[in-house]
Amino acid sequence: DKHPGEWVRGGGWNNDFWGGEIPTAAWLDDISPDNPVWLSRMDGHMGLANSLAMKIAGIDKNTNDPVGGTIVRTTEREPTGLLVDAAMKLVFNVIPEVSVNDRREALLTASRHALMRGVTTVVDVGSYVPGTSEEQTWQDFSDVYEWAHSMGKMMIRVCLFFPMPTWPRVSDLIHERGRSLSGWIHLGGVKAFLDGSLGSSSAWFYEPYEDVPGDYGLQLLDMDVLLNATLESDKSGLQVHVFHLCTCLIMFTII
Repeated sequence: DKHPGEWVRGGGWNNDFWGGEIPTAAWLDDISPDNPVWLSRMDGHMGLANSLAMKIAGIDKNTNDPVGGTIVRTTEREPTGLLVDAAMKLVFNVIPEVSVNDRREALLTASRHALMRGVTTVVDVGSYVPGTSEEQTWQDFSDVYEWAHSMGKMMIRVCLFFPMPTWPRVSDLIHERGRSLSGWIHLGGVKAFLDGSLGSSSAWFYEPYEDVPGDYGLQLLDMDVLLNATLESDKSGLQVHVFHLCTCLIMFTII
């Protein structure tokens, strides 16, 4: 029911479910040649774009990999349609934003759904994943949650997490209002992504991947930022959610 040119978005695919074969843009081009398509992998660290989406995003064989991301390519350096971690922002930057009204309605719909099932408190870790804007979580806080509270429309209690790289703003918020922002909205902590995932071949290892010599995975966050924000968050009584998989980061976190 999409008009030509409208974006088609989805996700949740897992190539392990069909034998491990990695999808390419060609899989989508035959189905949707006139609409840009973006489908996120189930782990949030990789996504698949069709050829039209890559054209709109300006992705071609001459496009450089962004820091912390990978454009998967053929042996001739042509993009396959797969973008890993920070490279996903190349497409995210050209996808039209969801309107404030739609985001507000989504909160109300989700809240009603939760209440119907007896759920009265939830944790919202935000929409921030590698490649997305850190600002979106803050916009959702001010434009959606603060709006719902001011209008008396909050139905369930929510515990919010903000991106760790925005720690200075989190700190300012704590000093101004404390951790309990209202009877409905509570500041839970910060979250960070330190490396990628195994399914996207972007988790960070001491040894390179066997099928890609010289590829050790991706480091997504500066270690000084991690250390300083973790210490300050702990002093403020906040939880720290760190998403990472591999031994080099596990050892750093323990140390």
